[in-house]
Amino acid sequence: MSRTDWSETKRARVEAAQRPRRIIFNDDTHELALEDANTPEGFLAHRIAPLIETQVGTISWSVLCGQFDAPAYDSKVQPIYGDAQGAPVKYWHRVTENVKTLTREYRCPLHLVCDFAHAHDMEAFASVRMNDVHDSFMDANAMTVWKRTHPEFMVDTCGTLPEFELYTTAQDFSHEPVRQRKLEIIEEISQRYDVDGFELDYIRHPVLLSRRMRGEPCTTEEIAIITSMMGDIRLMTDAAAEERGRPLLIAARVPDTFTTCLDNGMDVISWLEEDLIDILIIGGGYAPWSLPVDAWVEAAQPYDVPIYPCVNMGKESLPLVRGLASNWYRAGAHGLYFWNLGTPFEFMTGDELVETRRRCYACVGEVGNENMLVGREKLFSVDSATGGILPYYAHLSAPRPLPLKSKGGTLRTGVIGRLPLIVGDDVASYPPAQAILTVGFDDPSWKEVLLIRLNGEELTDGRFVSTSDGQTDCELAYNVQVPSLQTGKNYVELAARNDVVLPESIVTIHGLNLRLEYA
Repeated sequence: MSRTDWSETKRARVEAAQRPRRIIFNDDTHELALEDANTPEGFLAHRIAPLIETQVGTISWSVLCGQFDAPAYDSKVQPIYGDAQGAPVKYWHRVTENVKTLTREYRCPLHLVCDFAHAHDMEAFASVRMNDVHDSFMDANAMTVWKRTHPEFMVDTCGTLPEFELYTTAQDFSHEPVRQRKLEIIEEISQRYDVDGFELDYIRHPVLLSRRMRGEPCTTEEIAIITSMMGDIRLMTDAAAEERGRPLLIAARVPDTFTTCLDNGMDVISWLEEDLIDILIIGGGYAPWSLPVDAWVEAAQPYDVPIYPCVNMGKESLPLVRGLASNWYRAGAHGLYFWNLGTPFEFMTGDELVETRRRCYACVGEVGNENMLVGREKLFSVDSATGGILPYYAHLSAPRPLPLKSKGGTLRTGVIGRLPLIVGDDVASYPPAQAILTVGFDDPSWKEVLLIRLNGEELTDGRFVSTSDGQTDCELAYNVQVPSLQTGKNYVELAARNDVVLPESIVTIHGLNLRLEYA
């Protein structure tokens, strides 16, 4: 389609999508769970009002209660959270009454978010979690009545792999009623609320069809079902946009790579070709350093679709977020998307709330402006698949290079591994005052054995640090200099020295970080 063939609706959408918004802030509606959220001031004060002095351009507010797939606004098509479960829910139990009180005495929470955003020159998106499964592991009473009475619409759990056990309450989108429930929410909000767009969050949670529970990739037919649903959403939102006289954008949050998208039922290339999305939010944030932002930018550019990579991990580490932002802007990202930024201070009050929120929100006061990153301390890293919730998100994430393992006595070539380390800063034009490369590993007996090369140059004078008393985890730290360190892709080779006897133990390399400090 050429630009001259575009409808006015399409033209308005492209202009709106290209508008600089710097940072998209996702809010999972937790503030509705607080005791004082029964007034507009109390509802907005915890997370949303403090965004005024930041670089946030879009508030993407979860219209399905941040945990359990039920409306957190005054829905007329589905019962709201709490009512949808048929009985009070132990988790976030104040949400139900707060939604009703705000709606009855003031304004529906979604109206309040839209009003606030527009009063402060921000956009308001309705974030729709496409298949939330918190009811599989958080609260036995949290499953909606609809889910309980329609088990035939849930995914088939026969043969479920261990890494998919988190998703046993997912709905199977091959069933038309499952898709219809999402469509009716989107249609209602399009017609009743002054939102600027929708965020279709396919990462919460990323199992749409039963075969994924067995680790199998979705079929062509199944992928076509999801694409058809996206087409229905586009027709619906475009019709609402024409009626109200201004665009209604569709942003989609999708897995890390084109391959993981297809495996999970999302043909994003077809979505681009068929004009089904206006903004792409990429990644779950579980392998951020491996996210192929440049490939996404190249694919989306012909369709005027901007790219917003997801920041999820390390939100309280400002140098880390700066490092991600530096890398992603160099790769062509249009801005950043923040997920769960408010989680660390969910139930805090008083001075503890103020201080923790200040640390968490520090990043959204600067990283939306590429120029503000110059000359500021940063941390660059390599993704590691160790611990916690990460195994459950491996099927949507880019491959994580760490950990690396090597058994000393059987190491033949001496090389343990070669890792890419991407540095977005222009280190040649603006060299750091200090650059420190650290290698984390789990066996102190290897401290005299490990040999580290940066872009082919051996690093010397490594400082050994035991990370904690009584623990085997430790690290070696090296000072590195430009020009050994380069802008863009660097390679770190980890090997064993050939002039020493190797330990018989297995060593695991679990961390690789580079800290840049500026004068």
